[in-house]
Amino acid sequence: MGSCNRNSELGMIGSELDKKMVVQAYEGVSVKRDWIAFNDIKSFENTMRNLHAMETEEVRQRWEKGFKGYSSWRANLPEELSEDKDSAPQVDIPDAALTMVLNQDGRIQIADTIYQVGMDKQDAVLYAIPTSREAELLKGREPGSISNVMIHRIGLTLQPFFPRWDDGGKAIIPSPDTEICDFPTSPLFPWWGQRGGLIYADNNNTQLQQDNGRQVRIDYHRWRVGFIFYSSAGIRVKTYKHTRLGGWMSTVQMNHVSMQACSKGNVLIPGFIPVPYHCQVSASASNTNKLERTIKWAAAPLHVEVLPQNFNFRFHVNYRGQQISRFIKE
Repeated sequence: MGSCNRNSELGMIGSELDKKMVVQAYEGVSVKRDWIAFNDIKSFENTMRNLHAMETEEVRQRWEKGFKGYSSWRANLPEELSEDKDSAPQVDIPDAALTMVLNQDGRIQIADTIYQVGMDKQDAVLYAIPTSREAELLKGREPGSISNVMIHRIGLTLQPFFPRWDDGGKAIIPSPDTEICDFPTSPLFPWWGQRGGLIYADNNNTQLQQDNGRQVRIDYHRWRVGFIFYSSAGIRVKTYKHTRLGGWMSTVQMNHVSMQACSKGNVLIPGFIPVPYHCQVSASASNTNKLERTIKWAAAPLHVEVLPQNFNFRFHVNYRGQQISRFIKE
C-alpha cells in the first residue's frame, strides 16, 4: 500500500541494489504510445517503491532511458517560474518519484484507466479516461470533453482560505538540540498542497548574496498531495534567482543543504480501517539547487489519502558562507 522513506544522501555511488531495482521496475510496466502503462495497481506500487529507494540521479535517469520513446514530466519541467499573472498557470508536482512515471503531458495508465493531469481554470485536476476512449484522446480531444471521463480535483494547491505560503509565522531558527520528532500536543489542521516560505536573508538578517547582480531566494515547503490512486507527503528546499525578465530561475546552487522531517498520521482508503504510520527521513547534498524527499506515500485503486496528524520539518543551508535554517513544528 505504501511506505516510509529511509534516510539518504545525494552523491552516493550507485549500489548493486540500485541496479537490481532498475530491472525489477520493468515487471508489469510498458510504454504505450508515449506514456507508461502499468498492468495493475500492484505493478504501479512496486515500481514506486523502487523509485523512492533509488539513491542517485544516475540510476533514476537510467530507469527513464530504459523506456524507448518515453519522456517524463520531470524531464520537461520549465526552468523558470513566471510572475506574469496573465501567463498560463503551472502545475507543480513536488513528488519527484511521481514525476518520473507521468509523461511530459502528465499522462499515466493503470490497468484499464488512463489518467492525465491538467488545469481547470486555476485548479489542478486529474482526468480518469477509460481505455475504451483512448482513440478520442489520441485524436487530440481535450480530456474533459470526452464522454465517460471522470474529473477529480487533486491536492496540489492550498484550500482557498489559506495563502500559498503561510508557514512564516510557525518557522523558527532551530536550536542544535531540537528533536525532530518532538511533536506539539495538538494535531495539525488538515491541508492539501504546499506550505512553507520564501527566504531572502540569512539567520543574521543579512540579505542573501546576489548571483551576477540578481536577487537570490530560498523556497522551502512541506507538501501533501493526492492523485486518487496515489498520495504522498514530503519536504523540499530549492534556490532561485531573479531574472531580468521578471521571473525566477532555479540555476543558483547551495554549497550544502541538509534537512530532516518526522510525521505521524494515518493512511486512509475508503472501506478500510485507517492504517497508522510514524515516519522519519533525513537527506543532505552539496553543490545543488534543490533537495526534496518523500516522507510517506501510499498507492491504492481509489481515493487513497496520506493524512498527517503531525508534521515537523527542519533544514539548514550553507549558501556562500551564509547560514540559513528553519524549524516547523506542527
